[in-house]
Amino acid sequence: MGGRGLKEEEAKRVEVSNEDTYESVLERLGINPVEVVVLRDGKPVPEDEKVVVSGKKGEVKIKIVRIVSGG
Repeated sequence: MGGRGLKEEEAKRVEVSNEDTYESVLERLGINPVEVVVLRDGKPVPEDEKVVVSGKKGEVKIKIVRIVSGG
């Protein structure tokens, strides 16, 4: 199959405030929210939801998946 169309994952670290939403994080990364789905703990989150930082390190890990449609 040769892995055609597959891209390697890229990790980025972004600081967020208590007022940041997933949409504002996407905008900061230069990503159009219409073209992606944001996953936290493997579950989709709404773009207008505030990013809640948790864990010992004060971090949250999300995965941004680009939506591909074809005709």
